Amino acid sequence: MRRRTTTLSALVSGLLLLAALTGCTAGDADESQTLHVIRAESFDGWDPDKAAAYATYQTLSNVEEPLLTFGSDGHSITPGIATAWNYDAEARTWTFTLRDGVAFSDGKPLTPQDVIFSATVWAKGKNYGSLYKNIAAVTSDDPHSVVFHMSTPDTTLPVLMTWSSSAIFPKDFGGVNESTFWQKPVGAGAFAIESWSTGGQTVLVANPHYYGKVGVRRVVITTVTDANQGAALLESGQADISEYVTPQDAAAYGSAIKALPSSQIEHLSFNTTRAPLDDVHLRRAIAHAIDTPMIIKGAFKGYGEAAAGIIPSGLANGAAPDVPEPSFDLAAAKAELAQAAATPAGLEVVYDASNQTDKNVAQILKQNLAALGIDLTLAPLETGTFLDRAYGLKSDLVLWSYGPVSPDVSDPLAWISGTSWLFSGADTDRIVAQFGAYTAAQDPAARQDVVRQVQDDAASQVLAAPIAQFQVLDAVGPRVRGFAPAPWGMYAWSAITLGKG
Repeated sequence: MRRRTTTLSALVSGLLLLAALTGCTAGDADESQTLHVIRAESFDGWDPDKAAAYATYQTLSNVEEPLLTFGSDGHSITPGIATAWNYDAEARTWTFTLRDGVAFSDGKPLTPQDVIFSATVWAKGKNYGSLYKNIAAVTSDDPHSVVFHMSTPDTTLPVLMTWSSSAIFPKDFGGVNESTFWQKPVGAGAFAIESWSTGGQTVLVANPHYYGKVGVRRVVITTVTDANQGAALLESGQADISEYVTPQDAAAYGSAIKALPSSQIEHLSFNTTRAPLDDVHLRRAIAHAIDTPMIIKGAFKGYGEAAAGIIPSGLANGAAPDVPEPSFDLAAAKAELAQAAATPAGLEVVYDASNQTDKNVAQILKQNLAALGIDLTLAPLETGTFLDRAYGLKSDLVLWSYGPVSPDVSDPLAWISGTSWLFSGADTDRIVAQFGAYTAAQDPAARQDVVRQVQDDAASQVLAAPIAQFQVLDAVGPRVRGFAPAPWGMYAWSAITLGKG
């Protein structure tokens, strides 16, 4: 691989950083089987219902495995803990056949009772529990299968069973209380937890009881927020993978960058629960004032494109809106503003301070809204604080991106529903009903009609303005073999082996 040239100071700084965080050097015997992953994003912790960052989804899925997994092609569903799944449309049941010999990382066998218990945990979740409301009951008549009884017709349950929110846990949390369990959970994934931190370092070790092959013995995940340090670590061989690199930082990694198919939607969401953004004319004015061509060129650096609606394209059963999204048009923006009840002197936008792309987009938005006489206050926040403000509808505007974590458009429909319509606070009864209609539909045309309705609602009501669709970027070192991420960037650490650089 052709490597970029780094300065000596950046290289030394990076080496010192990794040595301080990991407590080991390239000479350690275990290093040949230790995968070093760096990322700028904080880790949300081990409770899947509280996960919101891709860094967390990536980590959870490798430790707390769900019944099924997704293929790296971004379209297929593959066996995992369950080896087969069958739908009985007349009975409205899904039967999952469990793999023989699956055990948790503490060595205890995984049984149907663990799956039944896990389903009760999913349903109680404050964030994602609504996704499981159509599961009326989970039963088992034999030690090799579980049956999900659906309240209404549901053809998409296997997609949901690939989500990290559908992780399988030991019955009764293995005999400890729930809060204790989340401090160091036991899962049936390829790796077990040695130690962890939200914003520092997490160390995982291969699960000796895992049913499949595991290519590395340890995974060391380190938070590195400086791209120059991250690039120096990768170039020196002290790091193997840098996850979710921003477009601004891609140049620092040179030819190590792997750009995945476009899958993410950058959006600006409007808090419709209070004045002044409860006024659709004001929302339309702001949406028309967003200079999306400038943002795509300036903030996404060639890795972004115009979005075809609020739902990412490229997923099964996707459909573009019939109602056009408000496009960049300053005259139209001012015309809408003239119809608004009032022009606010200022608004606040919150975003994740760790994401340089969001910082750059926010700065352009500030210029755009100034053209309407609105002073936009930029509020970059630590990831946890940002998520609290976003989920709590505690700001005027939320700037964020989202994308799928599984290969079907039911995925973003569920996310929109679970985030109060992308943090807009809009009534979710309609999207919940649309999600139900989608899961019950038997043919692609019917599903696409539902998706088109959701897209049209977003465009006509301007609940969240799509700014761009963009690519996930990773930087991969030369000794990594078997790196096969889905378009949204998640991948199996167990599939990776390490060779010579």
